[in-house]
Amino acid sequence: MFKVIKLKTIIAIISILLVSATLSIGIVRAVGQADSPKKIYTIVIDAGHGGRDNGCSGSNGSVESEINLSISKKLKDYLETLGINVVMTRLDGNGLYEANVDNYKQSDMDKRIEIITDAQPDMVISIHQNSYNDSSQKGAQVFYQEEDLVSCEFASAVQSQLIAQLPNARREANSGDYYILKECKLPAVLVECGYLTNEEEEALLMSDKYRSQVAYSIMCGVVKYFDLCGND
Repeated sequence: MFKVIKLKTIIAIISILLVSATLSIGIVRAVGQADSPKKIYTIVIDAGHGGRDNGCSGSNGSVESEINLSISKKLKDYLETLGINVVMTRLDGNGLYEANVDNYKQSDMDKRIEIITDAQPDMVISIHQNSYNDSSQKGAQVFYQEEDLVSCEFASAVQSQLIAQLPNARREANSGDYYILKECKLPAVLVECGYLTNEEEEALLMSDKYRSQVAYSIMCGVVKYFDLCGND
């Protein structure tokens, strides 16, 4: 069961989850509706890659684009229990690029930016998996655009919950050179949920239970940053 953070509504949610001993989205939704925030926040969840672009992969058959979508959908469910308006850049395995374009990656990214711009969200959360030629590297980490203080604060709030609830999380959020962070012109973070090139972490990320735990940790970071329930 996931660790408890000191936030009143999250404690209430966890109490019900402990009784049920499952991650019952239906139960969480019932609690969230009763304690929804006064301001209706909008968050765009961007599941990275898709279609012809699988992203990175692991030695045991993991595919980044599939894991990104799975975690993104779970995060969507969690955030909606808190009354947050969620916009997804993709809801299935397809990419967002136009048919028969020469540069499908650019077309895909342009569509993501268009969705984000139209939504005008309070925050963008882009979900990805990491890879590295050193297979010992592991750990979830949140990235933000350098000198973007709002995104830096949000990234730190999410990273604090990854550290509290995931086994290998990196010690701090960091600035990163990512196209979506530079181009969306709105507060945004990118979460590298783990390394598919590390067999231990790949095995975790191939588990539905662990994906739920990752999504839950990010949701707790959202609660912490927006102070949805008030800190103890």
